Amino acid sequence: MALELGPCQVAFGTAGSETDLGKTLGGVTIKIADDSVDLKSDQYGSSPEDTIITGTTVEVELSLAELGLATIATALGQEVLGATPSVVPGENKVGTSMLAVSQQLVLTKYVSGVPSTALTDVITFPAAAIMSNVELPYDGENQRVLRITLKCFPKSVSANWGTASPNAKVVSYYFGDETVTNA
Repeated sequence: MALELGPCQVAFGTAGSETDLGKTLGGVTIKIADDSVDLKSDQYGSSPEDTIITGTTVEVELSLAELGLATIATALGQEVLGATPSVVPGENKVGTSMLAVSQQLVLTKYVSGVPSTALTDVITFPAAAIMSNVELPYDGENQRVLRITLKCFPKSVSANWGTASPNAKVVSYYFGDETVTNA
């Protein structure tokens, strides 16, 4: 094991053609948390006899430091309309399925000041959706950043997953190279 420190590149979009979202400020935080229910009986009182995992919540939090209409549109789940000048209309998205609008999120560790080319330095979230909760301070003391949370959903991904031939796994994320084989 090695000690690690440093930023990562954040790329988001259609799998295979994700767009670098630019610089971040305050880091990128991955949260993976199991939900569970304790199983109890009268014979053991309030002490659990077992715990059953009922789900896993996966979220990625970050603040985008470079502001522009394209970044604002991405952070708000909107689109840029027009050429120059452009506009980002704030349409109400009530009833939108977040899974239906999800795209691939790829985090790549920086090595020597640039995104690593080693696939083992990559974390992929095949179905991530941006949950808008933007606050833009306009004052003389705080840098404006776009704070966003990406909620990650399970998705079937066909890859080698360490075997000699492709097979499907339903994953919310994976660390490293899914194409690796044991052959």
